[in-house]
Amino acid sequence: MRGFTLLEVLIAIMITALLALGTLGLVNQFSMTHERVGERMDALDRLQAARRQLEQDMEQFVPHRPVGDEFNNLQPALVSDDETLLTLTRHGWSRTVFDPPLRSDLQRLEYTLVPIQNERCRMGLTSEQWADRDSLSGACLIRRYRQHLEAEADNPWREQVVLAPLDDIKLAFVSVGADGNRETYPQWPVDDGETAASLRAIGITLDFATFAPAEFVWAVPGAVLPESSDEEAS
Repeated sequence: MRGFTLLEVLIAIMITALLALGTLGLVNQFSMTHERVGERMDALDRLQAARRQLEQDMEQFVPHRPVGDEFNNLQPALVSDDETLLTLTRHGWSRTVFDPPLRSDLQRLEYTLVPIQNERCRMGLTSEQWADRDSLSGACLIRRYRQHLEAEADNPWREQVVLAPLDDIKLAFVSVGADGNRETYPQWPVDDGETAASLRAIGITLDFATFAPAEFVWAVPGAVLPESSDEEAS
């Protein structure tokens, strides 16, 4: 019985090796694709959760309820300036059996951006991201609230991470002036005396690295936003 020659054996080994390398490449490609899809799905879930939280707060905004600060000065129902990304009063805060019986269903809350390396962002990152946080850029979006509406010494802020990592966030406040024209401002209140009474809509754009910037607009409760004029549309 004739056996295999050395050349035939070498050819068989080469063919087997090529098939093994091709199979390994396909497996690695599948694994990398599966990992990337998983990361994008996780990022999408976090983005949708942030949108739901923002939507709930914007839709329950109370435009006519200012609150007192630490110095007993009344602050507008909504503030967005160089010091504060967004602070507002909202209603609909459900009570539990663990809450004080006289706690209001109104809530004063604040959104702020914090550098991603800050300890406050840790709960919004995976353990791998936190371990490698020095290589990350951007910030985390934090939502803070107080147990009681008015600012008091024994009423500290409590906070949660809404979205991380976040490249940037932009706000837009749409109002209608006395002349009936729509105006959009990056901060609120504005210097010309506009108040929450004339605020009609709040727009928020989230620049999330995994996806294109996501823009959301919510009408202020009870407000009617007129149609854009032909000049604005052009």
